Amino acid sequence: MSGALPIAARPHPDELISSWLARIAACYEVSITDLRQELSPGSSGTKVRADVEWKGSEAKSAAQRLRVDQEAIMRLALKRRWPWLVAAWLPRTDGKGRARGELDLAWCHVCLAEGHATGGAYLDAEAALPLVFCRRHGTWRQDFCRRCQPHHEPRFSWRSRIEFTCTDCGVPLRTNHWSGPKPASECPSEDVPRALNLLFAFDGELRKALLGRSASLTGVGQVSARQFLAVLHGLTRALLAPDINRTSRINLFNSPLLSNMPDHDPQTWEEQPFHELSPAYRAHVSCAVIALLSDEPVSRLMSGVRPAYEWHSLEWLLASTPKWVQAMLIQNCKDWPAPLRVRVGLHHSRTGLDVADILAQFHVWLAEQEQRQRERVSLIG
Repeated sequence: MSGALPIAARPHPDELISSWLARIAACYEVSITDLRQELSPGSSGTKVRADVEWKGSEAKSAAQRLRVDQEAIMRLALKRRWPWLVAAWLPRTDGKGRARGELDLAWCHVCLAEGHATGGAYLDAEAALPLVFCRRHGTWRQDFCRRCQPHHEPRFSWRSRIEFTCTDCGVPLRTNHWSGPKPASECPSEDVPRALNLLFAFDGELRKALLGRSASLTGVGQVSARQFLAVLHGLTRALLAPDINRTSRINLFNSPLLSNMPDHDPQTWEEQPFHELSPAYRAHVSCAVIALLSDEPVSRLMSGVRPAYEWHSLEWLLASTPKWVQAMLIQNCKDWPAPLRVRVGLHHSRTGLDVADILAQFHVWLAEQEQRQRERVSLIG
């Protein structure tokens, strides 16, 4: 075995494994992949993000080379840190399901500044959760540099101390102060704090559900973690689903918090799960979900729908979406809380939709569209 590395930063108790390794890699001006291969030559697991799955053999080698306790660094893994963590949203490492190699990290600039003040910026484990706000500071999470329009992921770099910086312009991301999207200028001033409080509360309940705890779902009350996340998944799918005109229902929501959100213009029929959205778009979808599940006054507040128009309830969504989306919601609502299952069931009874037939026809049509696209690509290529 090769000897210990001369410089090895100590991991923080609340730090992501990937953050700790990236800080060490920055000291040697190598990539985190190169560092892991150096620490554990020949390991086949170095392509998998250590936060999601870190093999014991690689962790043992890293602990010896970096002079840290193996058990201490194993406890930094997301599933060890939060034993009841709902893992369905994590990138798959078994070759099944939706396989994305990276977590969609979103940081708090105050957390980065606090780390910098005590020796060097780092990413804590909360940055991996698909949330909108920092739980400790109440700040909006960010996932890109707001000084430039970056084309590369941010990285750790060594200056007088370790910094988490924009790869494109080099600015330390702890200095990126962002107070959230600009509220709508035409909405009453009291609407913004009311909407912000509702969104912050929803985000807090989402965090509970992600960590495997029961949570309070808007308009329903206390539900299991599985039920909360099933509702969020189903409504996200319905809100972002493209129709034949390549638009989606999310564009009909205009929360006072997010008035300047761009129109959602889906280019494919592929699903866009909530955890793969940016923090700002998670907020956009969360506001819409709150509107769909709340009573009329709150729904109008969170959706921006004026009294002259029909308010955006769950029944409105079911009646206005394409038939394949209605069928999808009917099929998947079995995991929803009973009050919502009843509402979806009433829509099913009124419409008499043949769910299995509609979904079968949609999948056949989608397969034909994908085949035509492949043929176009082959002609060009």
